[in-house]
Formats: sequence, C-alpha cells, structure tokens
Amino acid sequence: MSDFITPAEAKARGFDPATVSQYETIERAREEALQLIPEIEVAFEGVPRPQTTLSVAKGYDDEWDLSAERIEELRSRDPESVWQDVPDQSMEARQEYFTFSDPPGWLFYLPAFMCHYLRNFPDDGWDAVYQACQRKTHFDLLNEAQIQCVDSFLELCGRHQLRR
Repeated sequence: MSDFITPAEAKARGFDPATVSQYETIERAREEALQLIPEIEVAFEGVPRPQTTLSVAKGYDDEWDLSAERIEELRSRDPESVWQDVPDQSMEARQEYFTFSDPPGWLFYLPAFMCHYLRNFPDDGWDAVYQACQRKTHFDLLNEAQIQCVDSFLELCGRHQLRR
C-alpha cells in the first residue's frame, strides 16, 4: 500500500479540501476491500486445483486445440497447489482466464483473482474477475458462504461505482 497517497499525506502536501475528501473516500474503500479478503480466504479454503490452469487456458486461447501432452506441459508452468499461492503476475498476465476456464478452474481461480483485485482496490485495472462475478457463470458450484463473498465483492464495487 506504500504507493497510495493517504488523506494525511494529501493534507500535508497542501491539496485542496475536495481532493483530500476524495482520498478519504478511496482510503475507506481500500479498508472495506481489505476486510473482505479474510472472508474469501475462509469461504474458499480447500478448493482443489483444476486441470485447466492459467497457462492451459492461455494455451486454449492461443492454440485452440491442445494435445494431452501439450496440456501437461502448460499445466507444469503453474506450480501452485492452492489458490492462495497464485502469483499476482500470473493473474495479471492471464486476464482471459475466465473465458477459457472449466468449472473447477473457475472455482479455484475466482478467490485468487478477487483477492488480487481487492488488495489493489480501487486502483486495479484488472477487471476480469469483476466481469466473471457479474455474469454469475458456474454459481451452482458455490456454497452459501462463497456466494455471500461474491455478493459482497460486487456490492463493494457497486457502492464505490467501480467497473460499471
């Protein structure tokens, strides 16, 4: 969070009151976003690793038809066994994932992408997960706690008029 200007810093720099107020609003949004992450972590704990990983989905996007050997080669590029270990750089480079995912992959990567988005809220330009949540594809895979997390995520974004 060191890249963000706090309201106190804005005041110290002599920003006008309206701008300081905007920074206060952004800071409240960030605080709300960070409070949602632990709920997501609990609700999505133990979701199994899918066959269609980020690199496999990218392979489908680039090559369309993948052999079993090619799928294994691509899958080996994604060593994470739990969604919490998915690197931010991998998510940023694979925003098309939700277009090419299978249902288990959608479930596995959804919390990783949501947490990434929330850690950078509201400044993150990576809105693929927001769109995936809005479409509500594969919601039949979610339990009640997971649905509540997605609903809270969408409500947070809507309340701060983001990604509309």
